[in-house]
Amino acid sequence: MLRTVLPVALLVPLLAACSGSSEDGPSGDSGPSVDPEVRSGLAALYAGDHPGEQDTRNGECFADELLDRVDLRDLEAAGVVVDGAVAPTSPELEPELAEVWVDAMFSCMDFIDESARAQVAFTKGEVDWEQYAACLREDLDDDTVRSAVVGMLTGTWDSPDVAALTRAQADCSTEANPG
Repeated sequence: MLRTVLPVALLVPLLAACSGSSEDGPSGDSGPSVDPEVRSGLAALYAGDHPGEQDTRNGECFADELLDRVDLRDLEAAGVVVDGAVAPTSPELEPELAEVWVDAMFSCMDFIDESARAQVAFTKGEVDWEQYAACLREDLDDDTVRSAVVGMLTGTWDSPDVAALTRAQADCSTEANPG
């Protein structure tokens, strides 16, 4: 039987649907040198086109975390901020910035939970969320997940960790689909 699996390439934009708590994030002070529109643009980039309340909170957490970790000039050099505004889509990032980006993301959400949530949404509820998440946690360690997400952000689609994540997502989707 053919199973529909959310391609890992599509998961990065869907990470906007964050379920992790942003209560432990920074105070929200992104520093005096950052234009509030850049902060809100980063939050919107992360949260996606139709964010829910949690998506918005986690997008704000991500923006704060990222701006606490990088200089605005670095975001401009990477093409994330263009002419003072956040680009509508994130470009491929250099490895060093991708590492920082992932640190900011992961401080605001749990990737496995988000993958499970995205897979359930993508399959219109056919995948059992808890079973899928448990399967991914069993199949992948934190370092592999982190490396895979960095690989996706840098466009390194042929990395062994991106392949491992993609394979685990497909296998776990099949395992967690009772139909």
